[in-house]
Amino acid sequence: MRVAGYARISFDDDGTAAGVTRQTEDIAALVKRKGWALADMYVDNNVSAYKNVVRPEFERLLADLETGVVDGVAVWDCDRLARKPKDLERLIDLYDQRPLAFATCQADIDLSTPDGRFLARLMVSFASKSSSDTARRVARAQLQRAQSGGLSGGGAKPYGYQSDHRSIDPAQAAVLREAAQRIMDGDTLIGICRDFDSRGIPTPGKSLKWNRTVLRSMLLSPRNAGLRAYKGALLMGDDGEPVKASWEPVLDMETWEAVTAVLTDTSRQANGGRVDRKYLLSGFLACPCSARMTGAFSKGAPEYRCPTDRGCGRTRRKANPIDAHVEKAVLQYLERQELTDHSEDVLDMGVDNSIQEAEKSLSNLIDEWTAGRISDSVFFTAQARKEAVLNELKAQRSQEKRRQTMKAPVGAGVRDAWAMTTLPQKRAILREVIQAVKVFPKPVTAAKRFDPKYYEILWN
Repeated sequence: MRVAGYARISFDDDGTAAGVTRQTEDIAALVKRKGWALADMYVDNNVSAYKNVVRPEFERLLADLETGVVDGVAVWDCDRLARKPKDLERLIDLYDQRPLAFATCQADIDLSTPDGRFLARLMVSFASKSSSDTARRVARAQLQRAQSGGLSGGGAKPYGYQSDHRSIDPAQAAVLREAAQRIMDGDTLIGICRDFDSRGIPTPGKSLKWNRTVLRSMLLSPRNAGLRAYKGALLMGDDGEPVKASWEPVLDMETWEAVTAVLTDTSRQANGGRVDRKYLLSGFLACPCSARMTGAFSKGAPEYRCPTDRGCGRTRRKANPIDAHVEKAVLQYLERQELTDHSEDVLDMGVDNSIQEAEKSLSNLIDEWTAGRISDSVFFTAQARKEAVLNELKAQRSQEKRRQTMKAPVGAGVRDAWAMTTLPQKRAILREVIQAVKVFPKPVTAAKRFDPKYYEILWN
């Protein structure tokens, strides 16, 4: 009889595979004592059997048992083979299909008999509970460290900090502060990344070029504001306030909140997530089919066109006269506005209070789960519901903060200020002033010259 040997260990910290090597030696000896032939050794090194991860060798083992490549399996112990009941049941189903051999180094178990299956199920259930208890203890310890503002332990060095994860790296901190200021001034992530690349500023990690997704993640990180996060979310204390970390912040709180408001503003994704720095109104023009039009170059001149993948693909308009028309209207609008003292702006305290209550409710739920007072199914269902409410409230606050960081010049001198701004800054100002520019169908018989009656500016 040709049987498979299966070995697994969850953590191989030193990379020597010593744990699975000991298992394979014992398994080989067991197979020899049984008088069987060892067909192959299936090894999942440094792979958990409790978490929802795919074990490649375990899957190969099941496939070979089903197709008859091997006639049974030998393992060091049942918990090496499965720590979740559903994985054991997948194996038992194969033993129902045809006679298969089974043996462990630790106990005499036969999966072809009711008693053997009962014993295996009992052992895997105990192993599953042990893994669950360990996961709870680890999660609780991590949460406790986070609530005290301490380091989580391990992990790569955060950008902006030195190897101790606490002391600020002056050069990297200066890069983050520059990026934050430029975001508040209306620059784009991709524009900043391109500039950093052209200046030869070292990237985070081993990447050769700056990446806008990575830069966005760094700027949004609560760590840079000296705040503690847990499972990727800002951690709130029992007093409803963010938990202060034990390290010095790179960004002051006001700057971080303003940058967060800008980067989480959904209007930045109005053109389907594309970043188009060459055209003023790309993503602002709304085609008659309702799709947002994007900029392009055609026959030596810029134009706006409806995309074929998200719209009708038929509408095209020359860019220069539309840009001039919208710029003129926006500048006239800004000249009529009075200078607003943004320092006196006050956020809607009702939203802030609701956010604090939602964060405290979520924190209490996590406490109940880590203490073992509620089941996993109840926790994850409730967590999803509470996080959805919290995210909606935060979106409302972000919109308010986004309005407070408005950099649009108003009153006298607006035209000089507009002329000195970059294209990304102009687009940022437009986002504060207008929602969209509605484009109306143009009859075939209409004159080719620009006519403003085919456009309507929708103001904020």
